[in-house]
Amino acid sequence: MKWENLTSLDFENQAKQCGGVGIIPVGVLEAHASHLPLGTDLFVAYSSACRAAEIETAIVFPAYPYGINIETAHLPGGVVIKRELVFALLENICDEMYRNGLNKIILHSGHGGNRYYLPLFVQTLPEKDKSYTVYYANLEFFPGAEDILETTEYGHAGEAETSMLLHIDPDLVKMDQVPPMPFTSLKRNAELKEVGAYTQVDWYSMYPHMYVGDASKSTAEKGKTMFDHEVDALVTLIQAVKADRVTPGFVEEFNQRKSNPTTPDFWTSPGEGEK
Repeated sequence: MKWENLTSLDFENQAKQCGGVGIIPVGVLEAHASHLPLGTDLFVAYSSACRAAEIETAIVFPAYPYGINIETAHLPGGVVIKRELVFALLENICDEMYRNGLNKIILHSGHGGNRYYLPLFVQTLPEKDKSYTVYYANLEFFPGAEDILETTEYGHAGEAETSMLLHIDPDLVKMDQVPPMPFTSLKRNAELKEVGAYTQVDWYSMYPHMYVGDASKSTAEKGKTMFDHEVDALVTLIQAVKADRVTPGFVEEFNQRKSNPTTPDFWTSPGEGEK
């Protein structure tokens, strides 16, 4: 169910019918080479969330473009939101979802740059004493990708993403504007990566043009296969979240215990290991 399509009269009932589960499809506005729309990540996350919610009922928040994407600031059209606003706004939205009857919130990202931001948001929630539970959808990328994709590098704006958009909305893809040559990582940070270093220009040092691989190999058929896999994985996650009776209890327990820290009996008393 799309949040924005529900009437106020229907919302309360629908929130109960879906077990209090809401999904925020998180993307960004950023360059995707020369042929894909700035909202590519957003479109993929929103489309897959809406399709999954048709199969396993949940309320999908409107397409949410406020992620982390400073690494694309050097190219036209990108919108970079200040870090403190990004965190504060997402917390505000989660609070509002809870206030409206959704106590289990799934963060579903279509943008690779959110891979640190969203887990950190979830990790720091215990300091806020929230009564709701947030789940970061850390979904595995299509495991059969090597069987259907023709390129070995197929990430940002490449064969995989372009195929997905060709399936979701082919009118948004300008295949006549695909870069004339494939692009592979420049590996300008290879020596640092070998010793485990990650820097603020890690992505830029590899892919300064926001293009990975060869989008000319893309097809809607490949995109449908990957899209369907993502939907199936999200459906499974929604089902698990609905069935989760453990985590909400732990959230409440931790919120209570941290206000009055005490030593556990396990430290001193035999047989208290599970408490």
